[in-house]
Formats: sequence, structure tokens, C-alpha cells
Amino acid sequence: MSYNANKTFSQRFSGIIFVVLFHVAVIYGLASGLGSDAMNLVKQQIDAKIIEEAPPPETEAPPPPPPDFVPPPPDFVPPPDIDFAPDVAPTNANAITVSRKPVEVKVTPPRPPKKGLSRPPYPSASLRLSEEGAVGLALYLREDGKVVDGKIESSSGFERLDSAALKHAIRSWKFEPCTKENQPVACWHRIKFRFKIDQQ
Repeated sequence: MSYNANKTFSQRFSGIIFVVLFHVAVIYGLASGLGSDAMNLVKQQIDAKIIEEAPPPETEAPPPPPPDFVPPPPDFVPPPDIDFAPDVAPTNANAITVSRKPVEVKVTPPRPPKKGLSRPPYPSASLRLSEEGAVGLALYLREDGKVVDGKIESSSGFERLDSAALKHAIRSWKFEPCTKENQPVACWHRIKFRFKIDQQ
């Protein structure tokens, strides 16, 4: 006994059409996209790319040293033409020199006047205090012998006696002047005066 039911012609025809359409769709899909995608995928897996290894970076060579600088030679400047006059031969007057030794001229020291020098007054305070001593004076005399300046060269030990002697000499003393070649000249003269109470 057969279990297959007898199919009608329309059922069999529709089945055949379905199978045909299914095959057409599969073929179309393979032709349009599925096949190319599958081939591309296989191709990507198979293709091997060869990557060339990049060469190492080249190190830059150091710059060459600068050339030695040699300064250019200076411009030649010709020296100016200078005319020199010939040397004049020295005459006898120019060539002969006479050397003379300096002649020392003595200065005659002054002398006290004929009447002598007046004594300086004894300071009253020095008399009361019994002050005594010798005063050394350096006196400057004019050409006429008058004392115009002076200084204390050695002290008596008492300022009152020193001052009294110097003031009196400048105010009152006059000498016979110093002479040089019989001509009166100004000069310095040293003299010592002693203050003593018993001579008053």
C-alpha cells in the first residue's frame, strides 16, 4: 500500500517553479555579491605583502672646518720723498767749548754797629721767677743791614725770654750789612744772646 498521495498537476508544477526560482536566486547571489565577497576574503588571507625594511637613518657628517683665514697683504704705500739738507760742518766757535770752574765768592758776614747792639728788655715776669738762659737767633738782614725777619734756632728754655729777644732784634737791631765782592747783599746771620739777671 503506498503512503504517497497522488499530487495534482498544479502542485507538481508549483514545486518545480519553486526549485527553479531557488536555484536562480542562489546563482544570482553567488554571481553578484556572495561569490565576490568570498573570493576577496580568500584573497586577503592568501595575499602576502612584502615590506621592505627601512634603512637606518644616516647620521649627518660634521661640517668641514673653516679654512684658515689669511689676511690680505697691506697695500703698498710708497714712502714720501723727503729731501734732507746736508749737515753743516760745525765751525770752530761751535766745536770748542770752554769749561770754567765756578769761582766761589765769599760773603763777608755782618758786623755789629760801632755803638753795639741794644739789650732786649728783661721780661718782668721772668725777673720775678728768676728765669735765665741763652737764646740762639737766626736773623735775616736786608742789604742795608736792617733785621727784617728771624726765627728761634735754640731756646733758652723759657718762651717769654725767647719771644722778647726775637721781637727786640726785629724791631731795633741793625748791623753793618753782608758784602759780596764789596757790594752789600741780604743774608742770614746767626747770633746768641744770654739773659742774666745780675747784668740788669
